[in-house]
Amino acid sequence: MERGELGLLQPRRPDAGYETQGQLIEELSAWVDLLLYQYYSRHQWLGPDSELKNMLGLVVSKEEFEHNLSRAAQRGLQSQLTARERGELDGVLASIKVRAGRTAARLPLLELFRRFELDDFQCSCVALAYLPEVDRKYEKLYAYLQDDVTRKTPDAALAVQLFLPAGAQPERYLARFAGRGGFLRLFDPDKLAQGNLTLRAVVVEYLSTGTVAPRDGLRLYDGAKQTPDAPLAIGQKTARRLDAVLASPAPCTVLLTGPGGTGKKFQVAHLMTRRKRRCVFADLEGEDWAARAEEAALAADLADACLCLYHLDRPEGSGLRPPDGAMMARLDHLECLAGKRFYLSAERAAARMTGLTVELALDMPGEQDRLELLCSALRGAQLAEDCSLEEIAAKFRFSPRQIAAACAQAAGLTSLEGGGPIRRQLLHQCCHRQAVHRLGELASRVPPAYTWEDVVLPDEQKRLMQQACGHIRHQHQVYYGWGFDSKVQYGRGLSILFAGEPGTGKTMCAQVIANQLDMELYKINLSQIVSKYIGETEKNLRAVFQEARHAGCILFFDECDALFGKRSEVKDAHDRNANVEVAYLLQQLEEHDGVCILATNLIGNIDAAFMRRITYVVRFPFPEPPMREAIYRRMVPPGAPVAEDIDWAFLAQKFRLSGGHIKNIVLAAAFLAAGRGEAISMRHLLRAAVDELKKNDIVVVREELKEYADLLDN
Repeated sequence: MERGELGLLQPRRPDAGYETQGQLIEELSAWVDLLLYQYYSRHQWLGPDSELKNMLGLVVSKEEFEHNLSRAAQRGLQSQLTARERGELDGVLASIKVRAGRTAARLPLLELFRRFELDDFQCSCVALAYLPEVDRKYEKLYAYLQDDVTRKTPDAALAVQLFLPAGAQPERYLARFAGRGGFLRLFDPDKLAQGNLTLRAVVVEYLSTGTVAPRDGLRLYDGAKQTPDAPLAIGQKTARRLDAVLASPAPCTVLLTGPGGTGKKFQVAHLMTRRKRRCVFADLEGEDWAARAEEAALAADLADACLCLYHLDRPEGSGLRPPDGAMMARLDHLECLAGKRFYLSAERAAARMTGLTVELALDMPGEQDRLELLCSALRGAQLAEDCSLEEIAAKFRFSPRQIAAACAQAAGLTSLEGGGPIRRQLLHQCCHRQAVHRLGELASRVPPAYTWEDVVLPDEQKRLMQQACGHIRHQHQVYYGWGFDSKVQYGRGLSILFAGEPGTGKTMCAQVIANQLDMELYKINLSQIVSKYIGETEKNLRAVFQEARHAGCILFFDECDALFGKRSEVKDAHDRNANVEVAYLLQQLEEHDGVCILATNLIGNIDAAFMRRITYVVRFPFPEPPMREAIYRRMVPPGAPVAEDIDWAFLAQKFRLSGGHIKNIVLAAAFLAAGRGEAISMRHLLRAAVDELKKNDIVVVREELKEYADLLDN
């Protein structure tokens, strides 16, 4: 091959800039081709006189060994060129520079040169490494010139030989490929350690497309073209602080902390939209966080974007621990040309950062903020008349993410049902699905199966329970509408004590309240709460109340006198520890702002200090005959077959039983009737009642049954 076969580079419009990157690549390719030819023609072993065919890198012949032993070390191509050849190459390069300087279009390759402030040598190395991505012929050329068919990318030695300025020392330029940072960030670090100049995948992607495509754990957000999914309903103070950070020209690191779902990424996205800026969001969850952080920082520099790294916390047991000093030091030394970095974590890092650092904390939204989020998420949606957003905001202590998800789910399900207003029960169900908690480990869920129609109690007891339900429904109006939030800073929860003999309906009424408030009911398993080990009971109690806050549910303490018993005089360590447990429970009950229902058969055993912290006390009387008759009748479902011979009044008057026993009698009678293929009759109820009394060692005298005594014989 002769030099004349390459031809001189003739720019189409030397007085104008490049319109496309393809034009730039075409002229760069011609310049590199000329360089490679000059290097090839002066490389005696690989040049035109070499007769070794198809064996490069596979064998070392005697002639090649002797040639390499005898030749002098190469000092760069420029020092070997004639004045005419050097002038030709310089002229081509000068033409490319002139056209590049006059280019108005935003070409990725020129943008990269500018953002990373690369000098001529560095620009040439990047171009040399990128050309195989657009034309595979360079893979064969590089392999041939490097004496190795497996080396299809240029190495640092070849780049130095091609681009070393005349009179410069090769060692100094080879040293520029040692270490990390700077323009070396553009190359794959593992390949660079072996001397190969292979561009990172994200660099090749940017040079080819002009952007950074989303991938697992990394995405580019363009605030000039994108908007967040929802408006910024709360957190205006934080937004103003972030605006000040981005408006300042000084480099700054923002440490944004807060529990998951409180809107940290959401705030940054809104900031980018307001300022029409771009930002690379990267997830650092996992063991390879350091490599992903470096890739994200490089992607941000390529796209002229800010950098936002999230999930800095590391898993520890069932929770998270804040980022340690080693991680923060590594992140502190990340190169970020934009100068604005946002590091997001759930917990505040103890390590200090160098340079200007702004620390901002996002807390879980309060009740007023939750209401704002609900109104924003359901703006334009129609709600049923009994659906109160104030009640939802008071019940569910959700993060902004959970609120948005629950509202979107409710709106979607309503649309699937044919449209119309969003039902109260549906919205509550969607909220319960968003609750993430571990109450199932310490309590058992009780499905609420009863309503007010099933309750047989005096009007006074019903009034108290309905008043307690109003405590939750009107909580927002009282505290925030009427200003009581300034007077009552804590202890805003609702606690109800049910006191009465066994079977009088305490558990049933707890279900009624849960049903009325559309809340889940969890019955506390005392066996899993109380521990013989010092401190374990308090730990379990703390977990119960914490999880209840997350779940927005009702805690039901049955047989609560086992936990809320009276404190005794301290005579030994056991008394002291028991009193500590009671005192701790008092503290938790007072600070809890949810709903607690306590049931006891022995109200006299309850510590007096608890009574002050109880919002409502409902005493369940033992049912009198009229109440017992009503209980009998309401226990029979409308669809059950019932004979006409039942004397409800006689059953209620004759057997002094609680509602729990009556339920057992009616159910047992139903099974007796079903077994005989008959309707429920007086005979079945009488037999079931006698059997129920026998369980409690109560003997029924035959004469007491009067005219119904013969029914026991059948």
